[in-house]
Amino acid sequence: MSFYTALTGLNAATAQMGVTSNNIANVSTTGFKRSRTDFGDIFATSPLQKASATIGQGVALKKVTQEFGQGNLVFSSNTLDLAISGDGFFPLKSQDGFQDIFTRNGVFMMNDQNNVVNTAGQKLMAASVDSSGKANLDDMNVLTIPQKTTGMAKQTSKVSLGLNFPADATVITKDFNRNDPTTYNKSTALTVYDAGGNSYLASVYYVKTQNASQQMPNNKWQTYVYVGDKLVNASLQQATNSLGEEMYVNKYGELRAKSEFKTPEQIAELNSSFSKKTIKFSLDQLTDVRVSKPATVTGGMATDLGTGSNDGIDFGNYLNISKSDLLRQQGSSAVTYSMDSNITGARSVEFGPDAARVTVDIPATGSTPPTPEDVASALNLNASFASTYVAQAAKPSVTLQGMNFGATAPTSNPFASFSINIGGKQMDLKSLSVDTVAGADMATELQTKLQAMDEGRTDITVTWDDAAKSITVTDAAQRNISGATLTKVTGAASDVSVGSTIKYADSILKITALDPNVSAADIKGTTSAKGVVITQGTTVMTADKITAQNTPYTRATAAFTFDDATKGFKVTFGTATPPLFEEAASGADLADKLNTNAAFVTDYIATYSATDKALTIKAKDPSSASSQAIANSVKVFQSVTDVTGPFAQINDVDATTGVSNNPVLTTGVASALDSSKRSIDDLRNLFTVNVDNSIDSVTVGLDHLVETMSKLPASANKKLSGTQIAAELTNVMARAYGDEKPFNFSTIGAPTFALTLTRADKSTLPTLPIDLSASKDMRSEDMVREVQKQIDADPQYKGNVAVSYDTAMQKLIFTPTNNSKLKVSSDQAAMNLADPLVQGVNDGDVGLTLSPSVSTSPFRAMNDQRYGMKVEYDSVKQSFVFQSGTTGDTSGLSVTGIRPGSLATQISKGLGMTGDPAAYIVTPSTVDALRGVTSKPAVLTANPLAVNVDNNFSVDSTNNQFVVSVNGITGTVVIPPKDNYTLGTFMEALQNGINNLQGPSKNGLTPDSVNGVKVSYNSKSNALEFTTGTASNSSYVKITGDSRWGLDNLDAKFGTTTTWIKPTPFKDDKGATVYIDGFGAESSTATGFDTLPSWSPVYFDKGELTFDTAGNLISPKQGAQLDTVYLPNGKGALTMNIDYSKSSQFASPFSVLSQSQDGAPEGDLVGLAIGDDGLVTASFSNSSQKALGKVVLVNFSNPSGLRQIGDTNYYKTSDSGVPRYGEAGAAGYGTVRSGATERANVDLTQELVDLITEQRNFQANAKAMETSTSMTNTIIQIRN
Repeated sequence: MSFYTALTGLNAATAQMGVTSNNIANVSTTGFKRSRTDFGDIFATSPLQKASATIGQGVALKKVTQEFGQGNLVFSSNTLDLAISGDGFFPLKSQDGFQDIFTRNGVFMMNDQNNVVNTAGQKLMAASVDSSGKANLDDMNVLTIPQKTTGMAKQTSKVSLGLNFPADATVITKDFNRNDPTTYNKSTALTVYDAGGNSYLASVYYVKTQNASQQMPNNKWQTYVYVGDKLVNASLQQATNSLGEEMYVNKYGELRAKSEFKTPEQIAELNSSFSKKTIKFSLDQLTDVRVSKPATVTGGMATDLGTGSNDGIDFGNYLNISKSDLLRQQGSSAVTYSMDSNITGARSVEFGPDAARVTVDIPATGSTPPTPEDVASALNLNASFASTYVAQAAKPSVTLQGMNFGATAPTSNPFASFSINIGGKQMDLKSLSVDTVAGADMATELQTKLQAMDEGRTDITVTWDDAAKSITVTDAAQRNISGATLTKVTGAASDVSVGSTIKYADSILKITALDPNVSAADIKGTTSAKGVVITQGTTVMTADKITAQNTPYTRATAAFTFDDATKGFKVTFGTATPPLFEEAASGADLADKLNTNAAFVTDYIATYSATDKALTIKAKDPSSASSQAIANSVKVFQSVTDVTGPFAQINDVDATTGVSNNPVLTTGVASALDSSKRSIDDLRNLFTVNVDNSIDSVTVGLDHLVETMSKLPASANKKLSGTQIAAELTNVMARAYGDEKPFNFSTIGAPTFALTLTRADKSTLPTLPIDLSASKDMRSEDMVREVQKQIDADPQYKGNVAVSYDTAMQKLIFTPTNNSKLKVSSDQAAMNLADPLVQGVNDGDVGLTLSPSVSTSPFRAMNDQRYGMKVEYDSVKQSFVFQSGTTGDTSGLSVTGIRPGSLATQISKGLGMTGDPAAYIVTPSTVDALRGVTSKPAVLTANPLAVNVDNNFSVDSTNNQFVVSVNGITGTVVIPPKDNYTLGTFMEALQNGINNLQGPSKNGLTPDSVNGVKVSYNSKSNALEFTTGTASNSSYVKITGDSRWGLDNLDAKFGTTTTWIKPTPFKDDKGATVYIDGFGAESSTATGFDTLPSWSPVYFDKGELTFDTAGNLISPKQGAQLDTVYLPNGKGALTMNIDYSKSSQFASPFSVLSQSQDGAPEGDLVGLAIGDDGLVTASFSNSSQKALGKVVLVNFSNPSGLRQIGDTNYYKTSDSGVPRYGEAGAAGYGTVRSGATERANVDLTQELVDLITEQRNFQANAKAMETSTSMTNTIIQIRN
């Protein structure tokens, strides 16, 4: 048995040697895994055999096992050489595609079908991947590497051209023609591709169209793009900012990116614009820069308002009497109507020529009929009536009631004065002498003197009512009576207590003709002979006292008597050489011709009496009473021969007496006033203005100038030019609309202050108390008037002290006369006169500082104040221009209620406010951009405050003065010293003082004033901030004060009159406006366009490049989009954008700095990359890349159970388990190394050692066999 046992050992050694030899033989086989032999001893026993005594029967080969340990990696230059670093196998498919094969031999190549295969043609399997490179293990496919892309050609969509355009290139104006090089400056070309990968030559031509200029500060180039021979038009492209955000423009040219619409209101405003059809606007055409303007109203012609000697309005000619009374004194006639208030219903007034009658209806208020005042007001506001008449509600009588003359006989001149105004004529009687204490004697005295002062007429009567103890003054001419007063001498026995006992008669309606040559009879109207017809209810009224109302000023006349045989009649007149003349065949015809001669009727009226054969020439001017002047100017001739002459002058003068017998001269009565005088009524309530839709309008008049001008010296020039009148109107409007506060002394106590006058002879008058506590709210002129009234009420002070108000210094000024000196004192603490004001020796006056209280509310509510209104006189167009205070389309201005027959409608030396009333109204514009946007005020921010604004702080005499200059008005503001100011009360006091400032009053005109300045606190800078009420370039503010308030070393700040851009509609080739619909499409029809939306897209000019003067590209920053071009032969279309953002325009030659495009044809394989995760990516010549799949790995639960089939390939078996697929690098899977292979895991040294061991084993077994053989032979030999 030992022989056979040794034989098994030899077989085992031989087997082991075979495995080792195989390992050594495959040491260079890629992916080879060494094998090892596993042996087991042969041992067998029978059931009855004793095991412990049984000898083994040798060794048997149990299994040849492969070891799948990692082999070394060998790197190569073949991308398809793959090595697994770690666990796993490459999955393969047999050539027939039915058998799954697994290997670690990563030597792969491509077959003729571009499949990745090994040397045996077995195909490498890979999993499909998604866009992120994630493998889909359920979708395994043969890894195929295409040599060329299919469907991966990329259409050119963006071309990038970085060019330098020469700055000195010539502007070309010729029409572009690509075949004519003189029509363009430069060109470039490049290849572009369609979606199929076909290439085309794209040519771009550049034409310089504009050099930068003052008006258009940009350089422009027009581009023309051709693909092949086809012109590609530039697309409509919305402008973008530098960040690529789409831009929108409003009607004021304001550009805003979409991201700048942030509030819900702004976003809603933008969104509402998207669906609306709008006008196309070009970014490059936003060049119509305009200055924002206020709402402006321009009046009609206002002539003769220059600075010449005969120009301007002389306000010295305006008298403080009613127009009706003025006309009466200038020779006009009137009629009066006693209206019955018991007759209900409306009043109706009809007037005018028969062919053009005008009716004015004055309605009743409920059951109350209109008063004479109502009727007069309505008539005077009617332009037709005001051109012919003036109406007045006159009070023709006055009664002074409750008079007591005393019981004792009067002394000499017991009555100091009697004053009354009759028909606008002031009558002042002094030192009345009454013989007895009887009232009748007083009445007689007054009547005698009043009639004498009334030019001897007997219209005025004075009566005494002994029972009522009253004197009544009545005017038969029914002129208006006002201002009746009677005063006694101090200490006289008589007691004249008139005051509240003065009673004027009820008003009558008085209608006066403007033309002094219209008689009362002509004014009077009836239903049959129509003049002025007034109806009360249904009753036609009868005029009163026609004769008494006729003019008392008779005209001068010259009556020329013709011979009975006269056949020819002739008159010459005027100062021309030769004089003007008229000839006629009869005296009646001569009179008719004269009365139709414009030059003659200016001065005269001619009448002819056929009975007396006399031609009477009457002078029209009521102020001239000279009849001789008529004879000197008008010459009358007669011819007894023929109608055509010869003529002899009618001029029969008595040689002895010098009296003219023919003509007969009748001297007239000259009017009290000449025609140059005007009534204050012509200056009242000239018009009503409303600025920026204020709640209450302002009525503007110039009647205040009558009083202020009357106080000027007689030698002073009282004429105002158009510019001066405009300035006065400006100041009147500013004052009425401003923040002026009243003077109010009602809470101070009485008396307010007191005056003590010391005369030049050192005698001192008793102290005169001035009490303003009952006057309530007063303007400065009201205060002056009241103080002057109280001074003049004292006989000793009257005429010795003049009062005025210094608007610049804000002081009430007292000016004594005759070298007297004045002291001002007060016991009221609020007057700050603890130390009386004493006039200095060399001072002509003394001033009491007075300004409205901080706590007093302004005359006009704050929300209804307006600032910056302005009136100008255009001397070229000779018209007044009214402007609102704010600029922009939100501003509004209306001038209404223009009073007819007043200075407002007067053309020569008037305001000339004639024409269509609608032209005087400018409303805010909510749709169209007309006047721009609101301008900006001047804002002055002070230095940081040096006080703690969270606490109270003090103001003393060292820091309470502020020098303020606002819009040309400079003054010093002094706020009262106090220890407990808060920031709010301090700012309020300072603001109040600033807005109380006025400029000086010059020549009786209204001074400039500061209005609307706001003082606020800037918490960020801890500083005061001053903002002007006006907003324009002429607005400025400068404040200088103590450093404690941060008001030291500050510069003046100015406002800004804003500018805006009027967007210019884009025009097509035919000049038609281009529109953009809600879908962004262009259209040349306005159908569907309503109004411009709040925001409209703004577009680049098609194909235009714009550079600034520094050579930088302005637009298009995001590239020039082109329309889609359709390629020939159905090859598709191209839509491209050309990016010029890297282009410039410098003073260097044209050059291509960079050029690229993003299109590509189909690409050839140029590279292959396999990542460690097995991802296979192919690169192609068109710059595209494609993930072809992912090489996955396979693992088994028992790799040793795999069945080796050669070529280092294996089949799965039941022993190996089911193959598990996974991505390389995942848990339990190795990684894939491209460009490397895995060497055999055979350790040659170990194998050689094993080979020696196996050799020894073989030799030992052979020796055992030899020994066994020898023993056998020995045994045999023993047998033998």
